[in-house]
Formats: sequence, structure tokens, C-alpha cells
Amino acid sequence: MPPTPSPQDPARVGEYWLAGRLGAGGQGVVYEAYDRDGGRVAVKLLHASVAADPEILRRFAREAVAAQRVASFCTARVLAAEVSGPRPYLVSEYVEGPSLRAAVERGRRFGGDDLVRLATAIATALTAIHEAGVVHRDLKPDNVLLGPDGPRVIDFGIARTEDMSLTSTGLVAGTPLYMAPEIFTGERATPAADVFAWGAVLLYAATGEDPFAAGSLGAIMHRVLSADLDLTPLPPALRPLAAAALARTPGARPSARDLLLSLVTPRPRDQADPVRLPPGAPAVRHEPARDLRNGDALGRDAPDGDLLARGREAAGGLAREGDPDPDLGARAEEVYARLDGPGRDAAPGVLLRLVTLDDAGFESPRPALREDLAATGPGAERVVGAFGEAGLLRGEEEYVLLTRPALVRAWPRLRGWLDEDRGGLRLHAALAAGARAWRERGRKDADLLHGGRLDDALAWAATGRRHLTLNPGEREFLDASAALTRRRRRRRALLTLALAVLLVLSLAGGGLAAYQSSRVAEQRDLAAGRELAHVAGTLRATDPVRAMLLNVAAWTLAPGPDTRSGLMAALYQPEAAAFQAPRAAGPVRRVLSGDGRRLVSVSADGVSVHDVATGRRAGGWADARVKDADLQDVSLSRDGRRLAIVADRTVRVWDTRTGRPLREHRLAPQAPQVGADFGGGDRLLALTEGQGLLLWDTATGGTRGRGLDWQSGRTAIHGDLVAVAGLEARLAVYRSGAPDPRFRGACPGEVRAVAISPDGRTLACGGARIRLIDTATGRPLPASGGTGSGETGSGETGSGEARAEWPWRISGGERLNLQNTPELRFSADGRLLAGFGDRNVKVWRVADRRLLLDYTAPGLLADARPDPGGRFVRVLMDDTVLTLDLAAHPASRPLPEGAEATAFAPGGGLLALQAADLTGAVRLWDVRRGAEVELPGAVSSESALRPAFDRAGRVFAAADARHVSVWDTRGPRSLRRFPVPPGSRAQSVALSPDGRRLAVVLGSEGDRPEAVLRLWDLSTGRATKLPVTAEHGGVVFTPDGGALASTGGGRARLLDLATGRPSGPGYGGESQDHVELAFSAQGLMAVADSSGRIALWDRRGPEPLPPAMHGVAEAIEQVAFSPGGDLLATGGDSGTVQLWDVRTRRLLGTPWHHGTGIGALAFTPDGSALLAAADPGLSGEPGRVITHPVAPGEVVRLLCARAGRTLTDAEWSRHLAGTPRPALCPAP
Repeated sequence: MPPTPSPQDPARVGEYWLAGRLGAGGQGVVYEAYDRDGGRVAVKLLHASVAADPEILRRFAREAVAAQRVASFCTARVLAAEVSGPRPYLVSEYVEGPSLRAAVERGRRFGGDDLVRLATAIATALTAIHEAGVVHRDLKPDNVLLGPDGPRVIDFGIARTEDMSLTSTGLVAGTPLYMAPEIFTGERATPAADVFAWGAVLLYAATGEDPFAAGSLGAIMHRVLSADLDLTPLPPALRPLAAAALARTPGARPSARDLLLSLVTPRPRDQADPVRLPPGAPAVRHEPARDLRNGDALGRDAPDGDLLARGREAAGGLAREGDPDPDLGARAEEVYARLDGPGRDAAPGVLLRLVTLDDAGFESPRPALREDLAATGPGAERVVGAFGEAGLLRGEEEYVLLTRPALVRAWPRLRGWLDEDRGGLRLHAALAAGARAWRERGRKDADLLHGGRLDDALAWAATGRRHLTLNPGEREFLDASAALTRRRRRRRALLTLALAVLLVLSLAGGGLAAYQSSRVAEQRDLAAGRELAHVAGTLRATDPVRAMLLNVAAWTLAPGPDTRSGLMAALYQPEAAAFQAPRAAGPVRRVLSGDGRRLVSVSADGVSVHDVATGRRAGGWADARVKDADLQDVSLSRDGRRLAIVADRTVRVWDTRTGRPLREHRLAPQAPQVGADFGGGDRLLALTEGQGLLLWDTATGGTRGRGLDWQSGRTAIHGDLVAVAGLEARLAVYRSGAPDPRFRGACPGEVRAVAISPDGRTLACGGARIRLIDTATGRPLPASGGTGSGETGSGETGSGEARAEWPWRISGGERLNLQNTPELRFSADGRLLAGFGDRNVKVWRVADRRLLLDYTAPGLLADARPDPGGRFVRVLMDDTVLTLDLAAHPASRPLPEGAEATAFAPGGGLLALQAADLTGAVRLWDVRRGAEVELPGAVSSESALRPAFDRAGRVFAAADARHVSVWDTRGPRSLRRFPVPPGSRAQSVALSPDGRRLAVVLGSEGDRPEAVLRLWDLSTGRATKLPVTAEHGGVVFTPDGGALASTGGGRARLLDLATGRPSGPGYGGESQDHVELAFSAQGLMAVADSSGRIALWDRRGPEPLPPAMHGVAEAIEQVAFSPGGDLLATGGDSGTVQLWDVRTRRLLGTPWHHGTGIGALAFTPDGSALLAAADPGLSGEPGRVITHPVAPGEVVRLLCARAGRTLTDAEWSRHLAGTPRPALCPAP
């Protein structure tokens, strides 16, 4: 674990929370950090003094752009960069493992195959870096990390592109011990300088000594310029390569690509070792690549991607030594697991007291008094002690605080607690501070809460808390505040008293029946409804239908944002049914059948088979011979006819139809933990003993393949084809027990899960990414169409091979971060693929890789099986089988084939369309009739500009490369057509709300970007020309038409229509590359950026209205207010639609994921529904207009129809005893 951040270190940089320092240098500090989803990254933050130098800042910006071009082959990929803020920073992958220097200093020396693998990894990285046009310039042992999947080259902090000039100071950059000779003589660093450092790094790895080490800089320079190094410590195969790399003349050195070709091309066994080449060897850089180990010429036409993949594969077997480096969340989870029951119960309340929200809505550490923590209840002191010993908390006099701010995002369990209590964090922080001040100042009335602040505190304390608990001092403070209010304002007492008494009752476990008056009953129902919404949320995974109906009851009793959020979440909740298996004696192992319709339980009571849909017992037998045995594992064959049980060092296979044993296999007495897996097959059973794999034919009793590589992975079997997530998490494929060479390199990188389709034609392998492989050829399978989006939209849109894989994110970030090994499952027809791990399950449609379900369960998942009908997926969670509905989606209507949406008219009656391939003309679509509206003289789709409507939807404007056209949509008929001046291009168009003025930003097409704003009066055709900044994106009129808002440079600004210049401060978030905005009729402006952050502003100020809203971390492309201004909708570039309550900033329900980008959003005129236009799918599926009901009455009707009933009297009494029962579901 890196050193604890110092008080001078920031808690957060952008949307990355810092965990500790990894290192520091002249330019900046490198931190371990975590993103919003808990993904582990490395953040390099420039020193403030460095960032103040304009030349360094410009160079850093260019380097950041260049570094992001480097392919992720044996390098730490650059994920993001922020170069325009006060403290620029660079974000890259976190590589778990020590540096090469740290490993060598601990005594490790590299030789033989290990050194060849290290050489190959560094050559692969340099090839990728150089092919991106970048020179590293600081390759050294410190910048080579020994990661779990092989060595990685890191830190392009002083990297440069090949066309950059020297720094303004003329100083060289880099580490002198590994600088090439030409750098000391004042020459420019080229890729050859990195090749020289490659040779020096190899010598260091072999000998443990810096090859040019000397007592001073001058002595180092002398050795670099004149010394002949002894290369005998290197293996014979590497000596000539190192000799050529260390040539003093840059032109005499091979390129990194030449080195890599030599390293990955095998030498014939009968070739003798080559003779060492002397320093100053002839240049090979401009000749065909030559294998310097054997003299054979190699072709230079190998595809770069294939060559880099071969290099990464060849380097991946390097064994890593040293202690593991678990992430911060894993460390916290380990501490939590060691707590006793009271400690675990106290942990949420203790840790949440150490977090608040800053003005931007981000989590921020806050100190808490030790006595306040201890007073929260038994177990609190154990939590502080355990987390303190682990270095996660620290004490400063009487206060306790988080030592690592990143814990709030790195630990999934704490993230969940924070999400559930987010709305109360600020309120509780103010409440705790107020209670402390009241006590310290002598309990004066002036320090008590009153008015709205008291009402909010009482309501939250009574009904809004999830994990935060009030200590006695805070309860006393609230009681005193309520008593003061009763004395001062008798008229207000009923409301405050009701909430205060409700608080006492809720803390003491009392009921609500004592309140009989009408006004108290109103408050009783309000509180009961809020609490009911919370109860409904806890029942979704155990009784989904009852949970839906409780949400209806909660809204009926207590209409408000809390209960409306539950109502919206229930509308399309995927949980459709739940079956809980009967209790059994002793340890129990459970497994789902291949179709997910049967649950098999094995225990000391025997074997029981239950029908999941009906809950009825469907088979089983009493004696499974496990009563006194150690039950280790169970597995069910694909057809469900064979059940394997591992118990007491014996594997028995049973016939599930008759309950008779079929075969038995005895294990060695000293055999370690054993696992059994049919791997989706019917006969072969994979038995794992430690790291060895044995295949047992349960039909014949024969065995084969003993000792096949296996380590903490999974097995997939179809006939004689066996795929294994093998040693070092690599894919291994066998046919008839022999390795199949066609699959070598088929799944590069870490492979944690495998599955074979029922027809045996497709192999799925998964780790950080999922890839589909043709089992006949071993080659990737392309998707059946163009590129998609959502989880398939990774930017890999070139070849079919690129479309054959997509990211698999479960706990955030690019890499899986799981307690349990993930698994993949095909549906019975092979059309669906499910992937699950820990609490998350995802389901994709195989044909187009479209994500159909992304579900997080309340507990760890043991199995997941798609139903053969394609409608459901069933997941096993402890003793419960949860049926998830893949069709729980809103109604939609397809758009014309090949069309994608660009803008709705206000109210959603008309939709502007363009061709997805940017050919053809812009056209209108009548949403209600589902018919196209022909536009006379339409403009081309090739410009891909967002068109504009006026407020009534009667005037429509669009632009292409040659014209800006305006139509009256009621004809439709053409109103105006303006030419685009030669040498200019339209960047954005906007119509005033009354439809009388047209604004168009025209940008130049030359090397020096300039822009002008043309403002046309549509009644006269006259135009006003105003200069504007060239960087701006879109423009939109304010609701009164008096100003234009520009979204340039990552911020929104108001433009003065008299001068075209920005007026007032910029609005916007922390993102610098994309901003979307919308105005409400009530004077609010919403500004959303590419990080998923939404900020509200009062335009009349202008004045920010914190806190900001944070939803799914994706670029927001669409923003829309409801007609009443109470709701805000956003649409993301990966297909996520979110609905927000504007007053409370609360997300209503859960995000809706549509799998493809959202091209347009609009509310219907009455605000009862939200329309979202989704882009076409990967497999040619047309775009869609999706209707989301948002009016509570309609949502109630739909929920009742989906449930098929209302709450029973028994259910009402169970949850709402003493509360009069209103009508819930409308009559059918």
C-alpha cells in the first residue's frame, strides 16, 4: 500500500479520489487513485509551479494527446487527461506489481527465458509507443513494472512526439544513467534513444547494476560516450540484439519493431548461437528486419496489431515475485470480514460519519469526534480500532478521519452505503455540528434548530435514514429544538410534534396507532409511506410482486420524491419472481439446471430438485452419501441427467432421474481442495486438484489430461473440446486431451471465464473483455453488422476482429475486481450470453453484442442461467433463485431503416432524422402517426449538425455544407434558404423561441480557425454578422430570446447579441470537452458534461444552485426539462436515460439502459411521458422512439397491471397495521 497522503495532498482530482503517493519527481506527483466506479488508476498531478509555466503546460498538453494514441500493448494505457485546469493531470492504468528496480534491489536477477520475456515486453511497449509517433525519453528500470499479466512500461511524463522541438530552456530531459550518447552531445531524442535505453535496462536486470553508473554526471557522460560494456551476463540469444541497441550512433541501432520481430520469430533448433556483434554494428534500421540471433531475414510486412499481440503473448509468462498488491477496497473488505457481529452492524454508521458532500456533490472526508463515534452504539470502537490498525483511519487528538479519501469509491460496500444515505450526508453533518456547538456553548436556545431546517432534520431522522444512526447527543439536540419550536409557535407545533414523536417511536421501535387526529394522521401516513418505500426496496429480491405493490401504497400515502423514486424504479424492475429453497440440515450446495428452471440442492438430507416457477418439489432422493462427509462441490450436466457430488475425497455421479449412483472416482488422500465441473457438457467432468486438471469420462470411467494447467479459473467442455481459464489466467484449449495450437493468442490478456455454445461452434472467453472465438479456426468472430454502442461501443470500429470483443465491467474500471471467480453462460439456443461475478450479472445478445441486462443483486451470485425462451435469466443467490425479466422495457416504435434521430420538436410531436451513414437528406418524422414528412429542398445529412425547432415546433432549421434552410413544418413549406459562404462551414444552428430569428455559427476551414455568428431576421432575410470564439460548440437561445448560450470550450456562456462576446461567467462542470444545456420555463438552466455531472443554475443571477447531480459516468448528449420544470431528463452516449427531481436533485428510480446512444429527448406537452430516441443497433436493428411514462398515476396503473393484483389484507396488516387502507390499484 502506498504511503498515506499528506495533509497538503488533495482528496480528489477531477473525478478521481486519491489513495496515496506512488512517487514524486520534478514535474509532479503520482498517486494511486480510484474513479467513480471504484476502478483503480494512477494519476500524475503536475506541481503548481510547473503548471504555471506556459511552455511546460503546452508541452504537457501535446504529450497527453500523444500518449493517448499509444496502443495498450505492454504499456500502462493513458485513460484521460486534464490540461486546462489549475493543476493539470494525466490518468493511466494502474499496474499491480513492483518496478523492475524494486525487484532487483530485493535480490532478483533475470536470466534465461525470464530475461528474454522481459526484453520482449519492453520491445513490444516501445514498438507501440513509437508507432504512435511518441518517444519515451525516460526508459529506465523504475519505469518498467512487473504486472500480473507481464511487464508494463509506464510514465510518459517527459515523452515527446517526434515533431516536437527541444524545451525552451534547452535542457535535456530524462535519467542520465540511461540516456543515449547523442542526447549528451545536444542532439534531438529520437526513437533510437529509447532503443539504447532498452539495451541498458536488460544489463541492469541481468546484473543488478546500472551499466553506466559513476560518481558524477560528468563521469556518467564519459562512460556513456566511450565505455564498451561486457554483455556476457546476457543469454547468447540476446547479446547481438543488445550490442546493436547500444551502438553509439543512432543510425546503427535497430528499431524497436526490428527488435520485436527478432524476439518473437523462433530460431531453428539446429542453428548455432550467433557471434556477438561489436559496438557500432552496421545499421539495420532501414533494412528488412533481421533476426540477429540466427541471421535469417524476416519480412517487415507483419501487421502491427498482430506483431504487438505476439509480443504481448510471448512476454506474458514472466513470473512475478513479491507481495500481492490488493486494491484499497479489498483491504477494507478484509478488515470488515474480521469484525464480529456488533462491529459489522456499527461499521456503516461509523464510516458514514466520516464522509460528507462538497458543493459540487462529490464525496469528501470530514473529521468526527471520537466520543460521537463511540456513542453510536456497541461495536463502534471495534470498527475504529480495526480500520485504524489497517491504516484506513487515523486519529488526530479527539478526532478520527479517513486516511485515504479514495476509500469512499474504492470499496464497493461503502459505495453502496453512501448511495443509500447520500441524501442525508450533508444534513447529518450539519446536525452533528449543530449538536456539538449547542453542547459546547452551554445549551443555549439560540443554537437550536428551527423552521424549515428543523422540519427537514426531523423528517430525515424519522424516515430518511438507512445506515446513519443518531447518537444520544444528537437526539437530545433534536428534542430540544422541537420543544423550543412548540413554545414559540403553537400553530406550527402539530407538524413538528408529530415528526418529533415519530422520531422517538421509530428509534424505540414503537407503532403509529396512537395518533388519531386528522392532522396527526396525515403526518403518520406521510412517514409510513416513506418508510414503506424503503421496505419495498428491500423486498425486490425476495418478493418482487409485493415490492411493486408496496411502492404503489407508499406513493398513495406519501406523494413525494422518495416514494416517486421507488415507484419509477419498480416500473421496469427486472425482478419478476423469487423462489426460496426449503431449509436443509448442515452445509448445502446448490446448482441450477442448464435452462435455469430447476434448482438442485445437496445436503445431509439428500438431494432435492425443485421447479423454480412453481416452487414444487420435482424430484430427488434421500441418501446422497454426504451425511458425515465433507461436502466440497456439486455440478450438473447440461442435459440435467447427471449430478456430480464431491464429498469425503470421493467424486460420485448420480442419475437424477432414478437417484442411482452411476460412477465413482476416488481421490488421493493428500489431494487438496477439489472442484468438479461439467463445464456445460454432458459426459466429461473436469476435476481440479490444486493447479492440476483431470478429465473424467462419466460414461466410461476413463480419465485423461492429468496435470493440464488450471488456476482459479473455469472450464468449458463440448464433446472432445475443452477450454480452460488456465495457469496465470491464460486461455488453454485442448482437443482429445492435446493442446490445440490454433487458439494460441486467441484471447490475449487475462482470461477468467470461458464458455462454449451448445452447438460447439463458438467459444467465449472473458476477463477485462469478452471475446467470441470460432472453434473451427481459433479466430475471433465478428459481430453481424456495423458498430454499436453501449458496452459494445469501445471505439473499436475497424475490422471484424475488433468487433468480436467488448468490455466486461463488473466492479468498475477495465479489469474485473471480484471476490468470486466470474463465469460465462450461453443460453440453450446460443443467442444470449450471460456473465456474472460477485453481485453483478450482465446479459448480451450474441448477434450484435447488445447489452440486454445489467443487474446488481443484494448478495453474491453462485450461478446464472438464461431461459431457453429468451425472456428471462435466473440467478442463484444463496438459497434464492431470482427470475429476471429481460423484456421489462418501455414501449417503443421503430424508426425508418437506416435513420437516426437528431432532435425532437418541443412536445415530441416531430422528430428530425438523418441517415446513420450521413448520406441522403435531413427529414422529419411524425411521431404520433409514424410517418415521414417530406421537406422541399432538404439539406444533406453529411454535415451531422443538430437541427433546431422553435418553441411551438412550427419552424425548423437545418444546415449542410452549402446551405442553411428554414421550413414551416405545417406545410411543410420552405421559408428561407441562405448560402454558406465559400471557405466556411456551419458549426451550429439555433432558432429563437418565437421562430423569428435564426442564429448560425460559421467556422473557417483554414489552418487558423475563426468563427462568426450570423443572426438572421427571418421576416426580412437580413443578417447581422458578429465575431465569436472559434472553440465553441453549439448555441441555443434563452427562453426569452434575449440572449444566446454557447457551449464552447467545455463550458456554457451567454453571448451578448449586440457584440457576440461572452457576458458573465461561464457555467459548467469540470469536463472540458463537451457540454449540453437546457433551459426551463421557470428560469433554470441545466449544464451537463462528458463526465455525467449535471449542474443547475439560476439564469437570473447567474447563480449556481448546488449540489450538482451525479449519475452514470458517461458523456451526456441530451438534456430536457419537463413543461412544469419539476423534472429533468438526461440521455447518455451509451444509451442511458436518467430522470431527476429538480427540487431535491434526486434521481427518480434507476437509470434506463437502452444499449445504443440517445439522439434526442423530449417530454410530451402535458409532461406525462418522456420520449427518448435511441440510435440504430449493431446488427442493423432500427432506431427507436421509446416512451417512458413519468406521470405517477400512469405508473401506478402499469405497476398494478404487471403485478396482476393488489395488496392482500394480510399484506396490508403486516406492513401498515392501524393505517386506514385507501384504494391502490384502479379498477380493471
